[in-house]
Amino acid sequence: MNWVIGIALLAIVGYLLDREIYFYEGVHLGPRVQAWLYDRWARKYDEGKRESQQRDDEMLAQPLLDALRGVPTPFVLDFATGTGRLSYALTSRPEFNGHIVALDLSQGMLEQAAAKLAGLAEGCVEFLRRQSLPLPFPDASFDAVCALEVLELFPSMEEPLAEFARVLRPGGILLTSRGTEESGRRAKVKSEAVFRSLLEAKGFENVQIAKWWKLFDRVLAVKAGRSEPVKHRSLAEALKCPACREIRWEAAPGALRCEGCGKSLPVTEQGIVLG
Repeated sequence: MNWVIGIALLAIVGYLLDREIYFYEGVHLGPRVQAWLYDRWARKYDEGKRESQQRDDEMLAQPLLDALRGVPTPFVLDFATGTGRLSYALTSRPEFNGHIVALDLSQGMLEQAAAKLAGLAEGCVEFLRRQSLPLPFPDASFDAVCALEVLELFPSMEEPLAEFARVLRPGGILLTSRGTEESGRRAKVKSEAVFRSLLEAKGFENVQIAKWWKLFDRVLAVKAGRSEPVKHRSLAEALKCPACREIRWEAAPGALRCEGCGKSLPVTEQGIVLG
């Protein structure tokens, strides 16, 4: 009888572990484990996203460009860029003249993004690996923040939403997504009304929720207030040193070096800054 109980317990543990890893993508296991998982999924990640990527130009790039009309050279944070889908959609448009910081916790995913964007976005996309919040940028650093299919992967949505609001300038644009009821992640799904309230509580207005694909709705919102467009044109102009918190970087062989304290951040051959 004991062996039957043992087998049953193993089956239950296996089911729960499989569900946590493949269904919830390691959300309850912490950022280091999540990064390890995504590093291993990176090469085949796009294979499971083809349905949603078919309308990226129509549903993501065009609405964001419309919202940024009047900002000639927008400075954009592509948070949880993954394999660079949003950065690819934006830089594929000839009218985009801005600069993108593509951030992800997985170096493997960033390597895929760098390969995808090679030759297309020369000089206008920089890659940063970052595995935790808060974001390493001062307040009001970006004209737009994009965070697609990622809020459900945090223990709570409040912390990332608060950070997005902090690093956006007043009048800046948030492009994000809401997991739908069809996604099956019932513990993580927020109704449209609740999701809208979450955004408004963090200082966003003009919240627009539109059908995107069966697992996610597209969400556009504006940070309350008005301000001039951001003047930053590179990651080095916005990234705070993790040691001294200053923004004084110089290029060094295979690294960014802080002129304030000497702290160095490695830069890979693909140009990924390991923050």
